Amino acid sequence: MSSALQGEIDRYVRANPKSAELHEQAVRFMPGGETRNSIWWPPFPTYVVRGAGSRVWDVDGNERVDFINNMTTLILGHGHPAVVRALREQAERGPSFPAPAPSVVRWAELMCGRVKSVERVRFTNSGTEATMNAIRAARAFTGREKVGKFEGGYHGTHDLANVSVASPLEKAGDARRPNAVLVSEGVPAGVADTVVVMPYNDLEASERIIRENAGDLAAVIVEPVWGQAMVPSEEGFLVGLRALADELGFVLIFDEVISFRVSPGGGQAHYGVRPDLTAFGKIIGGGLPVGAFGGRQDVMAVYDPTRGRPRVPQAGTFNGNPMTAAAGIATLEALTPEVYDHLNRLGERVRERLQRVITEREAPMGVTGLASLFSLQFTPERVRDYRTAATNDSQLQRNVFLGLLNEGFLLSNRCAGCTSAAHTERDVDALAAAFGRVLDRAGYG
Repeated sequence: MSSALQGEIDRYVRANPKSAELHEQAVRFMPGGETRNSIWWPPFPTYVVRGAGSRVWDVDGNERVDFINNMTTLILGHGHPAVVRALREQAERGPSFPAPAPSVVRWAELMCGRVKSVERVRFTNSGTEATMNAIRAARAFTGREKVGKFEGGYHGTHDLANVSVASPLEKAGDARRPNAVLVSEGVPAGVADTVVVMPYNDLEASERIIRENAGDLAAVIVEPVWGQAMVPSEEGFLVGLRALADELGFVLIFDEVISFRVSPGGGQAHYGVRPDLTAFGKIIGGGLPVGAFGGRQDVMAVYDPTRGRPRVPQAGTFNGNPMTAAAGIATLEALTPEVYDHLNRLGERVRERLQRVITEREAPMGVTGLASLFSLQFTPERVRDYRTAATNDSQLQRNVFLGLLNEGFLLSNRCAGCTSAAHTERDVDALAAAFGRVLDRAGYG
């Protein structure tokens, strides 16, 4: 461990004694002290007690500018008045019912009106459920079994999603013909046989693999922006996948759980490519647990109970619950074109300012992202796929993450982030200045 990293750890421990104490309690009741691995980091996570606008406060009284917004969820920022008001009003009426609430109809109408490819939509409680149900619909509709995905793509935690998310390079195989690698114990070995893995942003190699499996391929699922590293899909990549789906008859699924925030119509509107099905999550629930999947009417009809027993059953006690619907409606209605302009302008400013700091210090790093999304990359290589991202310097990444926490800025532990409607240019410039100080302490001054 470098002395710079040890210094950041020491600063963090001194500034967060109450979080350390809570973590000691937590490990007595939860494995590792957490129930959500993405928000755990060593030596212990920060325990947040309040959020407002672009800020969060932890149990030790530390104020931080939040540039991850619950993993890109809180697109309006913390405690937006319209969302808070909608939740209060719905809580007074009742948090959930044993029958549909009128609000879910309005919510579905907003989703279908906003996303041209979505003719019918159904709600779930997580992005994991959304991708799982979209894949199941594709298999039922096509009568085929295999699913294509891209190396490094995260689509939740169901069995199919636990293939080639973070494959050890010694098991990953050829970069242009990746192996299907199970990344979790407890998943049946046969699951990997039903997943076809391709390299992100390599249409030529992907087409070859797709054609080899065309007769068995039910779906290809892809993120318009690869969320693990906030890497945009390159020109022609999604267009090529759309053409292959039209030719070969598989269902093209866009996982827009993260990328839906890049424009009013999501990544598909930004790129001008229409999928057959889309999985949603995060921003559409206004900060509450949520997922949704939707698309072509004929594909979604496999879930229709009005025609007798549906071909694919779907249930969930809290699917389309009125609390999440209230927060989701308030959020979607607040996302005007002006708000998107603000989000994306700040996102561009973040990437430009961070890259300037890197260039001035000749640090072996880069910045990726699109619209309101950004991520620091800890490699001199241009990151465009899983293999280039895998060259990241993990020690420098941890150093920068903890250093920014010490400076009063919260990103994901991968050093990815996003802007919200509550952020300002001053927030962005302060982040860049803090990043410069962290790199100076790491020896890049």
